[in-house]
Amino acid sequence: MRAPLTRKGPDRFRVRMSSQERDTVTSFVAQLRLLLTSEDPSSDPALARLFPAGVPDDVMANLEYEQRHGHDLLLGKLEALDTVDASIGKDELTEDEVLAWLGSLNAIRLVVGTRLEITEDSTERDFADDERQAGLFEMYRYLTWLEGGIIEALS
Repeated sequence: MRAPLTRKGPDRFRVRMSSQERDTVTSFVAQLRLLLTSEDPSSDPALARLFPAGVPDDVMANLEYEQRHGHDLLLGKLEALDTVDASIGKDELTEDEVLAWLGSLNAIRLVVGTRLEITEDSTERDFADDERQAGLFEMYRYLTWLEGGIIEALS
């Protein structure tokens, strides 16, 4: 498959995605935004994966960490999603936009992987019996490919 992004200059990247791929990313971004704004990491394991404990071995220190930094971490993720939304139709991106894409796609991939309980040994066959899970696994594979293409373009 062709690379989704290619480096065009020191701070410029060419986007090579179909309108269907862009629509798919837009849908992923909207779903993550809804999750981030309507759920809480304490009640959703997928969201907790995006906001791991700052001090995992100390409940009180972790609570303090969450109170001090949780809102800023959330705002950072939402700002990255805003950047993806604002740049999804562009044929050329800056490095800052590409980094926002990478962070957002990685967050979406983590959520999908958590929902599926993906392990290093997971294969397509593990999800073949359930149509919904098979579809989620295909999304996970696509996000993995897309993220890999972005990392390759950045390196």
